[in-house]
Amino acid sequence: AYLIFGLLELFQATGDPKWLDWATALQESQDAQFWDEEDGGWFSTTGNDPTVLLRLKEDYDGAEPAASSVSVLNLLTLSHLTSATGALEKVQRTLARLGPRIGAAGRVVPMMLSALSAWHAGLSQIVLVGSRGAEATLALRSVLSRHYLPFAIQVPVEPGATQNTLARSLPFIASMTAPAGAAAYVCRDFTCRQPVSDPDALTEELTASVRS
Repeated sequence: AYLIFGLLELFQATGDPKWLDWATALQESQDAQFWDEEDGGWFSTTGNDPTVLLRLKEDYDGAEPAASSVSVLNLLTLSHLTSATGALEKVQRTLARLGPRIGAAGRVVPMMLSALSAWHAGLSQIVLVGSRGAEATLALRSVLSRHYLPFAIQVPVEPGATQNTLARSLPFIASMTAPAGAAAYVCRDFTCRQPVSDPDALTEELTASVRS
């Protein structure tokens, strides 16, 4: 769960498709080995070791957050990138399972509360199309870095071969272009507003998206 979280952060920082592919593959493996189809959430063990008599599910977010808490955040991100099959159902079932725990002792599950906040707020996608080191791209990235966007997923897109490769996993970026050298698309549920290339215009878009 932690590795998947880190890979998704790397993807948002670099736009390299390999990080997203690895995160997706690991999530599928985690779900296959640890997901509790009956009650929701993720077990701490696979159940393949006969010496482990009881499979437990940790829900305490201490110095290390519980795997289920991190996994809910991971699946929320993946579901707003790739429309991963069944991802939102797993998120919803896990949040519902831990509802009484959240209500009774919210301070012991802060990471799960973060996931719950993201679930209710809804995640947006901010796609930045432009060559990584270009001045126009850096100007738009600077705007993004100055805004606190806890419910936004950033998707850097390098035009050309990298964009074509990434579009296999993220079809909604396939037709995005940057005629002015770089462009930012502010999207929600894979529906995007008109692209902007001016830093001030991006600031207005981000301010409007936060209000909505």
